[in-house]
Amino acid sequence: MRNNNILTSAIILLSVANFEGARITTNEDQYPSPRLVILGATGVGKSSLANVLLGRDKNYEGREFSNGCFHVSTGLDSVTKDTCADQGYWLGDSNMQRFTVIDTPGFGDQLVEEEKTIENLVTTLRDEIKYVHVFIIAFKQTDNRMTNSLRSMISLFEKMFGHKFWDNAILEATHWNHGTDAERIRQASQPPLTQKFWTDEFNRILKKEYNLQRDLKSIFIDTYYHHESSHETDTFNNNSQALLDFSLSREAFQCKDIEIALTEIRQLQNNLENLVKEEEDKKRIIADLNAENYRLNKTLEHYGLTTTAPQPEKHSGTEYCA
Repeated sequence: MRNNNILTSAIILLSVANFEGARITTNEDQYPSPRLVILGATGVGKSSLANVLLGRDKNYEGREFSNGCFHVSTGLDSVTKDTCADQGYWLGDSNMQRFTVIDTPGFGDQLVEEEKTIENLVTTLRDEIKYVHVFIIAFKQTDNRMTNSLRSMISLFEKMFGHKFWDNAILEATHWNHGTDAERIRQASQPPLTQKFWTDEFNRILKKEYNLQRDLKSIFIDTYYHHESSHETDTFNNNSQALLDFSLSREAFQCKDIEIALTEIRQLQNNLENLVKEEEDKKRIIADLNAENYRLNKTLEHYGLTTTAPQPEKHSGTEYCA
């Protein structure tokens, strides 16, 4: 009996030792927090931003990833086809915070054709990433007005994530060169294109058209900054730190409930197509009126007639100041 007890104890100790030696990989191990998702239109520079945050070259070719993930190209078509996550140290510095960045495909006008892309984004965030600390909504510096493409893209995000996702959202202005010449050109525009003006304009538009209740913060990370310029380097580091601080300050956005019905995608596409058709109809009407006006003027010229300017109506008992 005593030998049996010794054998049992030895088996238990051996099992505990094996269990302690085999560390269980958790979701946090695979996707360390904070977790940042980069959203934006095709060609805005999402992959470049993701690579730079991980300490990689801005033009990283993404050889380790499939379906164009984290691959940067100068073409107009979207290279990133799937939603992909990668983790590392902030700016590649092992003394800094570990984090996860999620690169996403760009969205354009053809939402119906992008159904699989959108479904992949939803399932990846919901089933793998599980929660997100920051949604980085990237716009180019030159995106100073809300086009139909941008409008449909943001509508899609709001439908997909719900209005609470704005609490974890931050604006990023890509291609914002911080060099002296670029700053001079922005200041020479009317009105001057300052960081405050750019941020205020987007917040004004988002509050008007969507469920945004507060002003979003903004960052101006230039992935193509001049490394030999102390000013550009300091500006890059300051903006990057601002993004990290923001991500560490956010409560995690749970992705378990995100979804997007295909009928909603089709409805967004129909709305977009209707807007485009209305715009084309207006242009056609204006063109027809201009043509008719031109024809009538030619007829009048042929007969030596001229048109007289319309006289304002006289209103009894009312005098106008000259």
